[in-house]
Amino acid sequence: MVSVTIDKQTLEVEAGSTVLQAAQRLGIDIPTFCYLKRLPPLASCRMCLVEIEGLRRLQPSCATAVTDGMVVRTNTPLIEETRSSMLDMLLANHPLDCPICDKGGECELQDMVMAYGPRKSEFHDPKRVFHSKDIRLSPVIIMNVNRCIQCQRCVRMCEEVVGAVALGTIEKGMDTAVTGFEGSLASCDQCGNCVEVCPVGALMSFPYRYKARPWDLVETDTICPHCGTGCQLTVGTRKGEFMRVRSKWDEGVNRETLCVRGRFGLDFVNSRDRIKRPMIRRDGALMPVSWDEAGDYLRRRLSAVEGNAAGGLASPRLPNEVLYQFQKLMRTVFRTNSIDCSTRWSTPFDTLGPLVAGFYSRAPLDEVIASDCVLVVGGNVTEENPVTEYLLRDGARRRQTGLLMLSPRPSRLDADARVVVRVPPGGEAASLAAVVAELMVAAGQALPGDVFATIEATIGGPAVNTGSDGPDRLATALKEGRSVTVLVSVDLLRSPEARATLQQLNNLLQVLRLLGKAPAMQFLFDRANQMGAWDMGVLPAALPGLQAVTDDATRTLARNWRAEIPSEPGADLGAMLELCVSGRMGALYIAGTDPLIAYPDRDFVTRALGAADLLIVQDAFLTDTAGLAEVVLPAAGYGEESGTFTNNEGRIQKVRKFREPGFEARGNLAIFDFVAALRNQALQPSTQGEIFDEIAQLVPAYQGLMQDGLGADGAFTKAVPAPPVGAFFAPPPAPTAAGRLMLITGDCLFHNGYLSERSEILNSVANDPYVAMSAQDAAQLGLSDGDQVVVRSARGELTAQLKVDRRFPKGLVFVPENYRALRLNSLMRRGEYPCPVEVQKVHAALEVDRPSRIWRGV
Repeated sequence: MVSVTIDKQTLEVEAGSTVLQAAQRLGIDIPTFCYLKRLPPLASCRMCLVEIEGLRRLQPSCATAVTDGMVVRTNTPLIEETRSSMLDMLLANHPLDCPICDKGGECELQDMVMAYGPRKSEFHDPKRVFHSKDIRLSPVIIMNVNRCIQCQRCVRMCEEVVGAVALGTIEKGMDTAVTGFEGSLASCDQCGNCVEVCPVGALMSFPYRYKARPWDLVETDTICPHCGTGCQLTVGTRKGEFMRVRSKWDEGVNRETLCVRGRFGLDFVNSRDRIKRPMIRRDGALMPVSWDEAGDYLRRRLSAVEGNAAGGLASPRLPNEVLYQFQKLMRTVFRTNSIDCSTRWSTPFDTLGPLVAGFYSRAPLDEVIASDCVLVVGGNVTEENPVTEYLLRDGARRRQTGLLMLSPRPSRLDADARVVVRVPPGGEAASLAAVVAELMVAAGQALPGDVFATIEATIGGPAVNTGSDGPDRLATALKEGRSVTVLVSVDLLRSPEARATLQQLNNLLQVLRLLGKAPAMQFLFDRANQMGAWDMGVLPAALPGLQAVTDDATRTLARNWRAEIPSEPGADLGAMLELCVSGRMGALYIAGTDPLIAYPDRDFVTRALGAADLLIVQDAFLTDTAGLAEVVLPAAGYGEESGTFTNNEGRIQKVRKFREPGFEARGNLAIFDFVAALRNQALQPSTQGEIFDEIAQLVPAYQGLMQDGLGADGAFTKAVPAPPVGAFFAPPPAPTAAGRLMLITGDCLFHNGYLSERSEILNSVANDPYVAMSAQDAAQLGLSDGDQVVVRSARGELTAQLKVDRRFPKGLVFVPENYRALRLNSLMRRGEYPCPVEVQKVHAALEVDRPSRIWRGV
């Protein structure tokens, strides 16, 4: 620690702290333009100059490290004159168009001039003009370069934090101009973080342009609905109409950053696809009716199917209170444990439960990824959790965190990783087993001989062969690190080998614990409240708190709910659909999700939903699944009801209401009460606040939480003490080469499903539907980047544009799952992932007399 005196106030700070940081701790305001907390100091704007005793010249406080005994003054006549002169220079060429500038009322230059600026300018020359008109850099970003004050925040944010390098500068001195490549943003993520950090109106949001002024807006702090990172965002509305989204620099896991979906993708709330009134099926068609008519019809139909099997499916995008009440409704009113919360995979709870109980770290991501090594298993963080990617990149670049990647497809983070290992889809389990086997050699030195022998007898020695040296390099990096964090993509759960992969993750974490690496583990969910859905017990084998249905201790819930709970595990979504097909499903209740577009076998799910005796869909949007329902109930959408989300960190956060439900939609909780009443039962409690209190009382990880205690950054749920996980699992056999092209899927940057595809803004920036494959495979097939190609499986085919990716592994084809028009799941068969496919050029597919050039492997 070193001592510093600033404006006659003394404090001690850590060595290496800057004068600016020390002043901020004392509450002393030093103006800045180019400084941004998460970026390396640039010291170009010269607004933060201070006097330091012993130095002849003023020094930039943002780039000057504190030394012991330093004495600093931040408000002297010389400093005031210098600040005024700097602002005078900026204003010399700054257009005075504040009345029409979108930054008016939020402009840092305006604020600085009012506080520190000159009252008279000495500059009388004509102002420099780069362009007479604004430049539309992209569908969402527009630039007025004449307003730029050359702080370089946008350029540095793009390169250092986002990793996109879409912006740069040309020329020098007063002629310096920020621009994109040839007047466009070719490699841009369209995240708008450049707009957020721009202190003036040089970079602006085109969708928000000229729509409102800051003082016209009612702003609501809430949580992004798109992925599980849990970014804080502020929604601005005017007279109840959605206007814009911005972020706050000092709140949330994201601070000032958002991704394209969070910043520009909330206009889905205005989708024309909203369900306006309840509907029931008459003569094969859905007909709008009143709520009373829908209630009378549904009462008769529920009576007709009473006694038959029932099942429920709820979206992991719904708030905790809604999910908790949904599983309570299904268990106490419909008397079933057949409940699920994912349409894309089934959760192997027998392996997942102990993994979460033993190793899941409910702690800030920033702390979790401060470990020496961070191993990312599966998925593509860049496209699934973009803001998490920003934090990982920051750790790798600024804190020298050893980033290790193990996944089937590449991501932008690979460039910052210490070790990158490509594995075939489903091959993660074998690779992890090989890493564990290598680590056991090191663990053997720290374990009693009999313990080591027992474990080795189960998992085997270092002879596990995956066909690459990647596991060796991963094991070496893990051994060298003092602490290890493992981030797990739920993409792993798509594979039929999901259970084996979770078992090997369990092995790995146990060995790391034995080696004293203090392992931490978190999931990377691509749905906003997937962790909350698990915690709330929207699972066939687990009650709230991830307590097994068969556990006698969970009878506590039954006593508190004053109802009986079925004691046997229920069916997951796949098994529920089988019950439908076999004619044994009475009522299937679907809330807020669309399995017809997401379940990996469209033909099967279509037949299943059509065969259910009674299909009830409760949703805000008229989805493909709602189109098959017998009863459709219009529900409040995102922003139309309050509640909480639990993000990937285990942080519970407030989701706030910022508009009224559209048309005749009702809140989800009110609809559950409506349905329960039709069965002559009541759900108590039934309001959001009371349900939160019950969750805080009955769910172990949430005990003691209070709504008033959820500040701007939320509060963390608690890790429930669990006995050490002692079981080790035998390694799976090494995967064999497929010998043909295999189709995998997942999120893309601009879309992650149900909500994002209803955003007109995201649709304007998103790529057209595409097929990605390696340059080797494309060359072998005679295909070129941009070709229209047909992807064909044994079940169906689709047509899209080819995107050749030189980083992509040979033998794989990737098609994003989030384009409804493609109906990607029509190509798939349940239980089969990845899916074998053939790819050929469109014109070749049409010319049936000509031999097709289809690559089938060697």
